[in-house]
Amino acid sequence: MLLLFGAGLVYSFFYPLPYHFEQVGSVPTLLVDKDNSHSSRTLNRLLLASPNLDIKQITNNTDTIKQHLWHGDIMAMIIIPAGFHKDLLAGKSAEVQIASHGGYLLAGSKALMNATEATLVMGAVVSLQKAQSMGVGTQQALDSLQPIDLQIRSLFNQENGYGHSIVPAVMVLIIQQTLLIGVTLLLGQQTEQKQLPTGKHAYFGMLLTFSTIALLNTLYFFIVATQLQHYSAIGHFTTLLIFSLIFCLCISAFALILGRIFKTRERGLQLLLITSVPMLFVSGYSWPAESLPEVLYYARWLLPTTSGIHGFVSINQLGASLMDVIWEFSVLSILTLIMVLVGIRLYRPRT
Repeated sequence: MLLLFGAGLVYSFFYPLPYHFEQVGSVPTLLVDKDNSHSSRTLNRLLLASPNLDIKQITNNTDTIKQHLWHGDIMAMIIIPAGFHKDLLAGKSAEVQIASHGGYLLAGSKALMNATEATLVMGAVVSLQKAQSMGVGTQQALDSLQPIDLQIRSLFNQENGYGHSIVPAVMVLIIQQTLLIGVTLLLGQQTEQKQLPTGKHAYFGMLLTFSTIALLNTLYFFIVATQLQHYSAIGHFTTLLIFSLIFCLCISAFALILGRIFKTRERGLQLLLITSVPMLFVSGYSWPAESLPEVLYYARWLLPTTSGIHGFVSINQLGASLMDVIWEFSVLSILTLIMVLVGIRLYRPRT
């Protein structure tokens, strides 16, 4: 009961919680100034003004640098090498070294982006001053620095946040896994007690019952939970309902097959819990599907989550119509038909 009805409520608040702030706000960074010149101090001020960099210390002391690194106090380090000012005066390309923590991709990429922006701003100022010294007008010099006016606007994830990107996809995985584990626990216990229902009427009764539970959880996640968590939800209700029906029938038929295969109560929990991350990985959402081995690239469509993740995200977050997700809908329909036929055979009465 907790898995089938309570887990969705808990997960809908618990899982999005770490991604509430969407963006990495403050990356602890160590600034190493080996040049200690007017130009390096100018760059220091630009880095200090970067919104996502938390400059812990400006130093060139080797012992201090090692101490911060070994203690894990920083996630990024920016090094202004000696000769930085001289290279700028000589018209050479001055170097700035940036290192980020590879274990924390969001923090590392944010530090890299902010440090790059600061150095590009300083480079633009130097180029502007150089052009003006050669007699070029201010406006002409500015236009030469940015000949193309690039305006970037995010349509569906306006905050460019990680939560908006990953949580709607994981919701599909939560709906499937809680149902699969709950059903296999329930049917596994009935198998142990030799009380597992068999026959076509029993099979279709269980299929419709579990599909109804999955449908309630699905509509709660994509209508109520997304609104409570302030995620994008622009899908048409009719399209969402039709896609939800075929998805819920598919995962319920899948659950009944597993419930018949697993003969003990705990087996579903033991085997299904560890498959959640691989299912998300092979779906092609968090990792490019083209980078998967060829076998996994095609075999991933045998899992309902692959079609479910791409379909639900397209409908609810991107406003897609049913025709836009006809491939995912068709795959789920075929899987449902195959699984139902297999399920009817598995649940035949046995003497």
